[in-house]
Amino acid sequence: MAAKSTESHDLYWQRGVAGPEPSRKRLFLFPFAGGSARLFHGWAECFRRAGADAVELCALQLPGRDERHREPALKSMESVVAAVVDALRPLMDLPCAFFGYSLGGLIAFETARRLRSLGLPQPRRLIVAASPAPQYDHARSPLIHRLSHDDFIAELRRFKGTPEVVLQTPELLELLLPVLRADFEVLETYQCRAEPPLAVPLTALGGLSDDEVSPESLADWSLQTSAGFQMQFFAGDHFFVKTHQSQLVELLARELQSV
Repeated sequence: MAAKSTESHDLYWQRGVAGPEPSRKRLFLFPFAGGSARLFHGWAECFRRAGADAVELCALQLPGRDERHREPALKSMESVVAAVVDALRPLMDLPCAFFGYSLGGLIAFETARRLRSLGLPQPRRLIVAASPAPQYDHARSPLIHRLSHDDFIAELRRFKGTPEVVLQTPELLELLLPVLRADFEVLETYQCRAEPPLAVPLTALGGLSDDEVSPESLADWSLQTSAGFQMQFFAGDHFFVKTHQSQLVELLARELQSV
């Protein structure tokens, strides 16, 4: 799905199509904290198998990760959303939907809000997964992004989202930790402003064994839309995106039918 162009939007969006037909809609994919566009590698083929073969997938690649590892990671929701919206502008010529996972759900939500404030096209649907509603307090005590090296590693082990081989490889940690600390800072300094609900249908997805996101905090996404709300659960923990990929893609393909 990797893009080779040096256009600013192509730096932020790794793009791939689900089939041979010309794209009639786009799905923008926002990964979890520390994640990159690589999380969605192979999804275009999954969407093709699910029958959604006129969809272009655009996976968010923020600075600091993979081929952008030399760029400093962004550390505030404001800076992330500003960069994302600038990169989105040339790609809003087709109907689109947003899918955000964990921190990515909040970024997708705030991106939709910023597009609304600028009078730009809105996504036709917002799907969030493993993400508490934005009005919740997302900071922990003590703040994760300020923990010592050893305590930070211990916290990553508790989340179970980082492979143990990575946590035990200093060269990999040197690349990953600055990005993770920056993303946790984005999350823990984020405060949801009081604004009217989005006029965008919203679907919230959760894991039945997710200890990080309660059903109540997922259900409260309903307060952020005036256009209809659905909620669905998958078997699995906070990272059901990895363990239940095919079921998740099938659901997204169904959601895209209304876009």
